[in-house]
Amino acid sequence: MKQTPELDRIQEKMRPGVLTLKGFLGHDDRKLADILEVDHQTVQRLQLDTARIAACLQDLAERGADLMEQEVLVDNRYLIKVRDDRGKIPSPWGDGLFEKGDVDLIDQKTGKTLKWNRLTLRLLEAHGFFGGYGSEYRIDPEALVEILDPATITAQS
Repeated sequence: MKQTPELDRIQEKMRPGVLTLKGFLGHDDRKLADILEVDHQTVQRLQLDTARIAACLQDLAERGADLMEQEVLVDNRYLIKVRDDRGKIPSPWGDGLFEKGDVDLIDQKTGKTLKWNRLTLRLLEAHGFFGGYGSEYRIDPEALVEILDPATITAQS
């Protein structure tokens, strides 16, 4: 994948202090095209489906939501805390505003953690963007297959 002027513009919006305090890239200094391509290759190799991943994470968030924002044990495996915040955050792709608020998941079986929000799911599903290395919201495709039921996140045959 080639880094286009459009991807340059989007990557600039992902830098710390532009749309968010910490940005979307973590310590990742690769071009956005390279970040997208590496994760795309991993998704293909693992036969994952980004729409199914986003739907699965959204379902876990909904089942883990508690009015008092307390941790909830879901499926006797996932400790989930959903926090709602006021305001909205724009997508760096310019395709919408998304409610703030975080979901933190701890897999009691593996000890692995995930953190996401509504924008994270949009970027994953619509653009194949899992976050830069070191980003607070990076969802590593390799870790997903250890945390989530592979049957729920793999592509249909």
